[in-house]
Amino acid sequence: MKKSCVVLIVGSVLLIGLLDACASTAQVPYRSLSEVPNVKTVGIVQAIYEFQFYDGTWGTDRILNERAYSGLLKVAKNEYTGNIDIRDITWSYGKGLKGGMCEYLANGKVVLLDGGNTARAGTGIEGALARAAEQTLKNIPQKSKIAIVYITAQDKSTTDYIAGELEFIWVNEGYIITDRSQLDRLRREQNFQMSGEVDDETAVSIGRFAGASIIVTGSVDGEGNLRRLRLRALDTQTAQVVGVASERL
Repeated sequence: MKKSCVVLIVGSVLLIGLLDACASTAQVPYRSLSEVPNVKTVGIVQAIYEFQFYDGTWGTDRILNERAYSGLLKVAKNEYTGNIDIRDITWSYGKGLKGGMCEYLANGKVVLLDGGNTARAGTGIEGALARAAEQTLKNIPQKSKIAIVYITAQDKSTTDYIAGELEFIWVNEGYIITDRSQLDRLRREQNFQMSGEVDDETAVSIGRFAGASIIVTGSVDGEGNLRRLRLRALDTQTAQVVGVASERL
């Protein structure tokens, strides 16, 4: 009886130790962006990877960092071209698997090295977004204030994702983006339509009230292989279209 108790206690200790090891989280970003000044951030990527703990590997953040980096770089090379690297890598525990395996979720920023202008993305919505973002504002000077007035899609999650990614890309390219909550407040105060597509005149008016020099509108239309992301940029002073993009998703 006593022997069984000892085995149970030891087994419990080992299980708790394994769970504690699995539950680790990167506290400080690996491969800091500050180590490579003056590079351009062109996107973000995620990757899931697995790791099995053996004796002597408990708490080995170095191995987890390297696994995260290689997984993220592989994902990035499928989506971007150019001399790219991954920086500001973080990872967190996902779940425990059989055989002592642990699953982790890694995140990192894709940067373009050697002073290139852009890393053009490959396929999928991330690629379409990167290309459309570049094309739409290619003639707009940095530091311009941009208001993304609306993006329409079949569901709100897609709309929010596209708007959020465009903000991320353009902020990292040096543009000033009007906060969406400010635009929503202006819509309420001025009795503008609260959501969805509006005509160009209304969109430009919203941009003017927000103090933006450029407004962007967009939509995702079509189905299946014909789905496309379309963006338009308008000057709020002239109401003229100053940039357009149409990319297949």
